[in-house]
Amino acid sequence: MFTILELIVLFSMVATFLLLAFVANFPISISLAFSGIVGIVFIRLPALTTIRHLVEGTFGYIDTILIIATAMIFMKVLESSGLLSTIARQIVVGFRKHPKVLLFFLMLFAMFPGMITGSSTVAVLTGGALVAPVLMEIGVPRNKTAAIIALAGIFGMIAPPVNIPAMIIGGGVDMPYVGFTIPLIVTTFPLAVFVVYFLGLKHVRKLKLESIKLPKGHFDQYGFRIYAPLVVLLVLLIIERVFPKLLPSFGMPLIFLMGSGVGLFSGKRFNFLQVSKSAVEDALPVMGILAGVGIFVQIMTLTGARGVVVSGLTGLPRSLLYLSIAISMPLFGAVSAYGSASILGIPFILALLSQNQILVA
Repeated sequence: MFTILELIVLFSMVATFLLLAFVANFPISISLAFSGIVGIVFIRLPALTTIRHLVEGTFGYIDTILIIATAMIFMKVLESSGLLSTIARQIVVGFRKHPKVLLFFLMLFAMFPGMITGSSTVAVLTGGALVAPVLMEIGVPRNKTAAIIALAGIFGMIAPPVNIPAMIIGGGVDMPYVGFTIPLIVTTFPLAVFVVYFLGLKHVRKLKLESIKLPKGHFDQYGFRIYAPLVVLLVLLIIERVFPKLLPSFGMPLIFLMGSGVGLFSGKRFNFLQVSKSAVEDALPVMGILAGVGIFVQIMTLTGARGVVVSGLTGLPRSLLYLSIAISMPLFGAVSAYGSASILGIPFILALLSQNQILVA
């Protein structure tokens, strides 16, 4: 059973977050961090102990933060080396006479940056920016093009190999990010295909190359060498998952950096330090949210507020529990998918420990 103090702490933290995020329009990361600080005030810990828990919370998701930072660097390297525009050009030229097939590959290409970085924003700004003009040129209306790109970003964020919400939930219950590939593929790819054909199929027509400004390709200049970073990444990821004893476990951050290093010599020349700095700056909002989430979860656990949520959920009938998941997580996710995964996803998975944990996550 929980105490009145734990209940007060929980409501104080949630109220502080809502006030700062929705009324004061503070960034989500700052709102989460301040909410954690409000929670820790109630239990009157010594100053050094308070600082220790705040620091531990900040670095609670350091592995996920490293994955995001290095994945962003990798995507910026692919963009700077000319590989992204080369792939986009080859897709358009190769399937211009088969618009139905072209529609499918454009959706996959728009999803790809989100699959690599775990960020829907990156998918929209990189792959989406290249795909949108082509979609409109083959006849898809502007509003439906926007919808396809937006959903491609969301599906890419959810699809493997990088799914940050699943990593957050796994980190909160000490579950390794292993075994998610097939469930996430089944969850996202059929929906992605359905969406792009449902919204765009009746509008598509054959593409005339002279009527569109094609993305600039670099295959003629660099040949298959330009694909080297992507090949290195895929090979290392496959070996890590399919043949784990063949090579030492590098970890995803190191794999992304190795692929980025190869990109220095595969295509156009660029300043690696400037590209890395730009990538980290772009990733800072997401990394800040994860730091704030870590503080929030750490203090919820320390004060017993997390136990209040879990005990309340486990007492619900199973049908109501699934209904609350279906309603609350998307609503919270409209503010922050990462906040929804940590603040709600972790208690929900603890309430469903008797189920397959990977599928629940």
